Amino acid sequence: MKEVDDENNNVASQIKASIYLTVSKLIDEELKATDPALTSTPRFIASLVELVYLQAITLGEDLESFAQHGGRKIINPSDLYMVTRRNDALTDFLRQCESEMTKE
Repeated sequence: MKEVDDENNNVASQIKASIYLTVSKLIDEELKATDPALTSTPRFIASLVELVYLQAITLGEDLESFAQHGGRKIINPSDLYMVTRRNDALTDFLRQCESEMTKE
């Protein structure tokens, strides 16, 4: 059981590291575009990384729940649309992306 916990912690650490790199790159790009004199602190980036990570976990759990509710083991686009059902603009954008992906 301890091996599973260690493996889960390792995976979580790798995901957070990947999110950290992406978030810090996006923040740097945005700051350069708006005001090159501005900088971000490592504490701010770490807080934002934690927020993004927890949102991703919640999204994954919601997607799994919707798929299970639909009697499926595989998540499909309709599950994602259920998650975004209160945000029409995001749902429309995702439907457009899905449409473009199916055309290719």
